[in-house]
Amino acid sequence: MNKIIFYFLIAFYSTTFYSQNNLEVLLKKVDSLEKSGNYKEVQLVFERLKKENKNKNQLYYSAKFLFAKGMSLANNGNYDAAKENFSKAIQVAKKIKPSHNSKQLLSRIYLELSYCYFDWEVALKQNTIGYNYTLKNLPKDTLLIDYLSDRGFIHKQLRNYEQSILASEKALKLIAKLQPKKYDLLGDVHNNLGIAYSDLHLHNQSLYHYAKGLEYNIKSNQKDKSDIVNSANNTIWESLDYGDEKKAKEILNFLNKNFYKWYNNKDFATTDVSANLQSWGLYFKSIYHLSNLRNEIYDKNYFEAKKHFDTIVSIFEKYPSERKKKDNTLLLSRYEYEEIFKSKPLTDELNIKQHIDFNKRTIQIARRDESKHEELVACLKLAIAFNRYKKYDDALKTIDEAKKIDETFFNASRFTIGVLEATVLNSLNKNEESRRVILKSYQKLLEKQKKIKSLQHLKYADFKKFNSSTFIRNTINSATIYFKIYQKDKNKGDLLIANNLFFIASDIFAEFYQKGKYNYHLNAFNKEIASGLLETQMLIDPNDKVKIKAILNRIENNSSQHLWNLFELKNSQNLKIPASLIRKLNELVFEKNSLQEQLEKSKSSVELKNQLATLNKEIDKTQKAINQKDASFQKFKSSDFDVDNVQKQLSSNQIVVKYLVMDKKTFAFTISDKSIQLVNLGDTELLKSTVLQFTKSINSIDNNYTKISQNLYGKLIEPILKEKQVATIIFVPEDFLNAISFESLMNKNGKFIVQNYIVSYAYSLKIWDFLQQKQTANKDTHQFVSFAPNYNKTPNSNQNRGLRRGNLFDLAEAKIEAQTINNMFNGRLFLNEKATKTNFLQSTTQFDFHHLAMHSMLEDDYSNSSLVFTNNQKVYFDELYQLNFPSKMVVLSACSTGLGTQESGEGIMSLSRALAYSGVKSSVYSLWQVPDKETSEIMISFYQNLKKGQPKDEALANAKTTFISNNPMKKHPFYWAGFVVNGDVSPIVSNSNWIIYIGIGLVILALIFFFRKKLFQFRQ
Repeated sequence: MNKIIFYFLIAFYSTTFYSQNNLEVLLKKVDSLEKSGNYKEVQLVFERLKKENKNKNQLYYSAKFLFAKGMSLANNGNYDAAKENFSKAIQVAKKIKPSHNSKQLLSRIYLELSYCYFDWEVALKQNTIGYNYTLKNLPKDTLLIDYLSDRGFIHKQLRNYEQSILASEKALKLIAKLQPKKYDLLGDVHNNLGIAYSDLHLHNQSLYHYAKGLEYNIKSNQKDKSDIVNSANNTIWESLDYGDEKKAKEILNFLNKNFYKWYNNKDFATTDVSANLQSWGLYFKSIYHLSNLRNEIYDKNYFEAKKHFDTIVSIFEKYPSERKKKDNTLLLSRYEYEEIFKSKPLTDELNIKQHIDFNKRTIQIARRDESKHEELVACLKLAIAFNRYKKYDDALKTIDEAKKIDETFFNASRFTIGVLEATVLNSLNKNEESRRVILKSYQKLLEKQKKIKSLQHLKYADFKKFNSSTFIRNTINSATIYFKIYQKDKNKGDLLIANNLFFIASDIFAEFYQKGKYNYHLNAFNKEIASGLLETQMLIDPNDKVKIKAILNRIENNSSQHLWNLFELKNSQNLKIPASLIRKLNELVFEKNSLQEQLEKSKSSVELKNQLATLNKEIDKTQKAINQKDASFQKFKSSDFDVDNVQKQLSSNQIVVKYLVMDKKTFAFTISDKSIQLVNLGDTELLKSTVLQFTKSINSIDNNYTKISQNLYGKLIEPILKEKQVATIIFVPEDFLNAISFESLMNKNGKFIVQNYIVSYAYSLKIWDFLQQKQTANKDTHQFVSFAPNYNKTPNSNQNRGLRRGNLFDLAEAKIEAQTINNMFNGRLFLNEKATKTNFLQSTTQFDFHHLAMHSMLEDDYSNSSLVFTNNQKVYFDELYQLNFPSKMVVLSACSTGLGTQESGEGIMSLSRALAYSGVKSSVYSLWQVPDKETSEIMISFYQNLKKGQPKDEALANAKTTFISNNPMKKHPFYWAGFVVNGDVSPIVSNSNWIIYIGIGLVILALIFFFRKKLFQFRQ
C-alpha cells in the first residue's frame, strides 16, 4: 500500500481518540496491509496500539506486533532474529483469553516459526506442534492445509518420501473439503506430490501429479505465472522421460508462446519470495531454457540446443556465489547437453576428448554444489562416457570415486553405478566380480531384513515398486550381463537368472506403461524385454508350458493397449447408446475437422475460431449425454489378457499364429486348443529382405515369385504346422509381416496356403478373443449398404485393360460389383453422384454391413490417407479413427487399404486399422493396388458364398480358390490374393433356414419310408 495512505491511517487513528468504530476500520485496513505482505507497516501500527491501548486487547496487540516483526525479519532472510520474535509471540499469545482470533493467531505463529528452520528435523517437530494445536482447536481451519502441505515438503527434504506423499494426499483431501476452488494451492500440492513420486521412482504417478499441478496452476489465473513455468518444466521433463514427445511439445509450445510476456510482468516471481533468494526471476528463465534444451536434444536439433545451453550458462554467471551452491539448473543442463557428444562416431578421437573433458568439468561444478547427489550423478556420467569408449580402467576409477561420495540414501544413481560397474567388469571378463556387484546392488533395493544369495528366485514384489525408465534400463542391463556370462561360461544358473531378471523388467514395465498409445521409447523397452524373455526361454526349455504361457501373457499385456482400449470402448458404447446419438457425435466430429481445415487456409480466422469454439461445446455436450447412458465411454478399460481364454475359444482344427518381430530374431507362438508352441524363426533382417523381395514380385507380377513364396513358406509356415488336423489358421502378424498375404505362400508341392487352409487375420490376441464373445447389436439398423462413386477421369481401352484401383480413373467394374452385391442382399446403393461423404457418414450408424467399391489414397503421412468419394470428397484416416462406427463388417474394395506407415509399437497405421479404432468388428481390405476387373469377380463370389451362410474367412477362401480354378492364366497372387479378412469371421447370414429345410426333408423321407413299409406289409 502507498505509504501516504498508511501514515494517513495513523493520523486518522490518533485524532479520533479511541472510537470503537474507527478502531475497527483501522484493524481492517491493517489486515489488508498484512495480506499484501507489508509487515513493516503492520508492525508500526501494532507497536503504537499496544502502547496506547491498556485495555484487554493489549496482549493481542503485543502478540501481533511480535508476529509482524518476525515476518518482516523472515522476509529479509534474518531467520534467527525471526525465530526469536516468533517464540516471544507464542508465549504472549498463550496468555490471551481463548477466542477464534487468538487461536488463529497462535496457529499462524507456529506455522511461520516452522518455516524459519532449515534443520529439517527441527522444522518437522515445530510443524507437528502447530498442526496438533490447530487440529485440536481449529479442526475446520484452512491453516491445516498449509501445515500438511509444508509437512509434505519437509518430509521430502528428509527423503521420507512415503510420509511426504501421505501428508500431501491428506492436504489434497482437505482442500477438496475446505477450499475446492483454491487452484493455486492445488497446483502447489500436486507439484510436490509429483516431486515425491519422482524421487521414489514411481514415474507413472509423478507424471499424473505434475500434469494436474500444471492444470490447476493455469486455472488459478494468478498474476504471478512463475508456478506455471515450474509445473510446465516438470511435466515436460517427465513426459520426455516416458517418451511422450507429443505431450511435451504441446506444453512447450504453450510455454514458448507466453513465457516472456509473463517474465516481463512486474508480478512475475514475486510470490513467497524471501531476500535470500536473489534474482528469483532468473531461476525461472533458466528452467524455461532448460525445457527448450531438453526438447531440442530429444529432437537432435543440436544447434538450437547450444543456444539454450549458452543462455543457461550466462544466467548462472549472474548469480551470487551463495546462490550458485543452491541452484542445480546448470548441472541439469550439462547432463542434457552431454547427449550431443554421443551423437558422433565412436572413432572420433577429438569428440572423445571433448566429451570426457566436458564431463570432468561437470564434476568440478558439482563439487561446488551443496548437494552430494549432484556430484554422484556427475561421476556417473563420466564413468558412462569412459565405458562407452572402452576406457574400462578409467571407468572403474571414476566409479570408485562415486562410491566414496558420502550420500546417506540409496537411489537410482547408486543403483545405476552398481550395474555400470558390473557391465565394465563383464567387459574385462571378470565374471565373478560382475555377479557379486549386481547381487549387492539388488540387495540394497530390498528391505533391510531380507537377504538374498542369488537373483534366480528374486521377485518384483520383493523390493519397492520402482517403475522409472532408469530401473527398467538397469534391470534389462543386469539381465543382459548374466546372459553374456552364460554365453561365455555355459553355466545354466546364469541363464536362469537372466531369464528371471527379464521377467522382473517386464513387471516394472507393466507398472511404468500407462496403457495408452505407444511411443519409440516404450516400444524399444518392450521389444528388448520380450526378446530377452524369448531367447533365454528357448535355451532353458522351449517346451515349458507354464513359462511359455506366462511370457505370451506378459508380451500381450505389455504391448500397446491403445487400439484395444478404443475398440473395446466403442463396441461397448455401440451396444448401449441410441444410433441417433452416435450419429450426431460423428457428424459433429466431421464438421469440426472441416472447420479446422478451413482455419489452416483462412487469413481472417476470428469467425471460424468462434464457430469452432461453439462446435467444441456442442461436442462436449453430446459426449456428456453419451456418458450418462454409458459411463464406460470416457472410462479407461483394459482387462488383463490370459491366453487360456483364447484356447477355450478354439476348435480342435484351428490354430492362432502370433508372430513377434524383434530387432535380431523373429519368433512365433502357435496356439491350439490344447497346446502352445514357441518357435524361433531366425534372423529378422534376412526374413525382412525375403519379404520385401516377395512383395516386389507380387506388385510387379513377376512369374518367378514361386521360389520366394516357397522360401517364405519354409521360414514362416512349416515350423508352426506340426498338427496335421489343422484346417483354419488365424494369423496375428506384426511389423513388415503385415505386408504378406499368407494365403499366397506356396508349399514345396506347389499348393498355395489358401488351397489347403482357411485363413483370417487379427490385430491382436486380445481383440480376437473379444470378438468370439456373443453380442447383441443395435436393432435400429438396416442390413446392407454399398458405395460406388463417380470419378472424372475416364480410362482409355489400354488403361482399362490393366486398371488398378489406385489412380483416380472411373471404375466401371466397381459399379457393376456394387450393384450386383447390393441386389443379392436387397440393400441400399449409393451410386455415382450419390456416393458422397455425407451419405457415408449417415450410413455409419444405419447399416450393419458396408461395401465400399472405390479409390483410396495412401500417403506418407498416414493421417492424410483417405477413401475417395464422389467429387473428390475424402474421408481421412483421422476422421475414420474418431468415428463411432458400429458396423459388423466393412469391405474396403479399394487399393492398399491394409498398408500404411509403421508406427512404433502400434503397427501399420492403415485405413483398415482406422476402422478397427472406430469399432468395426470385421474388415476386408487389400494389401496392394488390386486390379479392377479381377477384384469385382472375387468380391461377387465372396458375397455369393456369404449369402449361402459361409463364415467370412471360408467365403473369401472359396472365392479365391474358385478364381484360381476359373482363371488358370491368372494364378499369380497379384490377381486374387490381395484381399484379406480381419476380425470377426462369423457368417452374416444365418444357417437356420438351411437347417429347417434339411429337417423338413428328413421328415418327408421318414414318412415315405414308413408308408412304403406299410404298403409292402399289406401286399404280403
